[in-house]
Amino acid sequence: MKRRLLKKILLLIVILFLGCLGTRCATPKEESKTFAKDYVHPLKEINVEKVFSENRGLKVLEENATKVYDYYRGGVQEKEEGEGLLRESKWEEARKHLEKSNRFLLVVLKYLPEDEAYRVVYEGQTVIFLPNLLIADNALKLVPVYRNLRNPDLAAQTLAEGQRYLAESEKSVKTEWAIQLKKGFEDESSRK
Repeated sequence: MKRRLLKKILLLIVILFLGCLGTRCATPKEESKTFAKDYVHPLKEINVEKVFSENRGLKVLEENATKVYDYYRGGVQEKEEGEGLLRESKWEEARKHLEKSNRFLLVVLKYLPEDEAYRVVYEGQTVIFLPNLLIADNALKLVPVYRNLRNPDLAAQTLAEGQRYLAESEKSVKTEWAIQLKKGFEDESSRK
């Protein structure tokens, strides 16, 4: 009788163990990615185009944003739109979208102040999550816009703010993208 009970308990433990292994195999691999503190994410892995493609879809409006990820998506979408307008030399329209992008991203930073190479946002969906770096990138793009709009004081202020957000990003994640931005800030600083 005791043997029979022991066999049933062992069988139950084996079934539970195999069940746990099965569910573990079904979890997204992105969740388990870990990187050394000094690892520099290459541009082919983390870049602005990948960030844009991850956040395309239904446009997020400020009045409809309810979750931190909504604000992040909205910030990325506004950034993409602003950069498109920059390529067309539509300075004033580009400025509005890049500034709106920063407003969205500043809401994100209130709740999640650190950048992460990969963040699980919901239902196992993993995204490149770099609000500080995106604000720094926006600032670097806004500096020449402000200069073209004849506002050198705002250009200088934006340059300093962008460098601050870049430094914040580099505290938590290192990317080749950030290295490029740092060089861009140095070039802009020398143009003063």
